[in-house]
Amino acid sequence: MVPHKVIDSFNAAIAGVVYVLKTQRNIRIHYVAAGLVLILSIILKLTVHDLLFLLSAIVLVLVLEMINTAIEATIDLIAETYHPLARAAKDVAAGAVFIASIYAVCVAYLIFFRKGYLIRPLKISLDAIRGSDWHFAFVTLAVVIILTVIVKVLLHRGTPFRGGFPSVHAAVAFSIFTLTALIPGTPLIIVVFVFLLALLVAQSRIASRIHTFYEVLSGALWGMAVTFFLYKIIA
Repeated sequence: MVPHKVIDSFNAAIAGVVYVLKTQRNIRIHYVAAGLVLILSIILKLTVHDLLFLLSAIVLVLVLEMINTAIEATIDLIAETYHPLARAAKDVAAGAVFIASIYAVCVAYLIFFRKGYLIRPLKISLDAIRGSDWHFAFVTLAVVIILTVIVKVLLHRGTPFRGGFPSVHAAVAFSIFTLTALIPGTPLIIVVFVFLLALLVAQSRIASRIHTFYEVLSGALWGMAVTFFLYKIIA
């Protein structure tokens, strides 16, 4: 049904927004996160330039999430049985939202962690990464996750974030443990506590039968190796 009046077009657009808010949990999470970010930006009195970047990231994620919902609804309406191309279309649309979400996180990180906002004055540069434990930890965890997912995709073992070789959860958990151990001045009790938490994460993946022992072990060793390698290069 095509709206014949301008007011009908507006009503249809609002109905679309209401539909995704009622039916899609992810977009509700995006709206809450966007609201919190905007409130924080007002409290911190961000510049117009920073607000434009934030708004562009927020709008991009929300729009792509709605397009993803529209694509999924259209495919479900047309395809009565499973088809590889229908699955590919849904995955590609979801991938677009995922990339936009990564962009939004990077924009928020670069804005809120720069000079005069949440932490001590920092420049987003290699020098800042070398001189800041926060920046080094952020970059390291991002690299560990991306490389682990790439390995799983190349080996065709499990889905990117569930099952298969190596375990992403184990890699991240033991990467955090390695970071904690490498950061100068960290109390030994904290290092031991983080190590026990990493073991609990690994054990939970085995107990739930999502991963085998060797998949978890490989993920843990991979996460520690990548973190230690980056520490030697960057720190």
